[in-house]
Amino acid sequence: MEFVMEMAGAEQIEELVEIMEDAARNVQKKEWFAAGDRACLLDALLGNSFVILARERESREAAGFFAVLFPEEKEEYMAEYTALSEQEREHLVYMDTAAVKKVFCGNGLQRKMLEAAEEALKKRGDLSQWYCLCTVHPDNRFSLKNMQGAGYEILAEAELYGGLPRLILGKILKSRRAKDRNGD
Repeated sequence: MEFVMEMAGAEQIEELVEIMEDAARNVQKKEWFAAGDRACLLDALLGNSFVILARERESREAAGFFAVLFPEEKEEYMAEYTALSEQEREHLVYMDTAAVKKVFCGNGLQRKMLEAAEEALKKRGDLSQWYCLCTVHPDNRFSLKNMQGAGYEILAEAELYGGLPRLILGKILKSRRAKDRNGD
């Protein structure tokens, strides 16, 4: 299968909720997926954050999404597990939620959406780098393999989302502008 990536807008909220509900119903183990809700998705779509929506190329069916959140001070719960300074925290971003409909699982879609999300970040703003953080359940070898394969390293293990075990992973992502300035 082939997929196309697009920036989701508020007009796609029903498709995003459908994907999230399908992923929550069909995840191998329920504790692996800490699903948000419609309000969280709308906040991301209407605020400073963004959501990558993957569609199957031929049918145009919504297949998955990847939410990227710019946390406010009250939401910096992952940052406490890093050695980031206050200034570096201004460049903090959460590679927050990846959800794929069951029918599209096994196509490497989480990794493809992550790549699209990182590309969008590289083009955003005039920052030289982003500090990307995410969480993965320790037993979810699929997501862990995807994130580590993309260069994310395990920083800590903690209980989050109401007591669920999570690995906190991080990566420094250089922006396109930083590479242009350095001649890379």
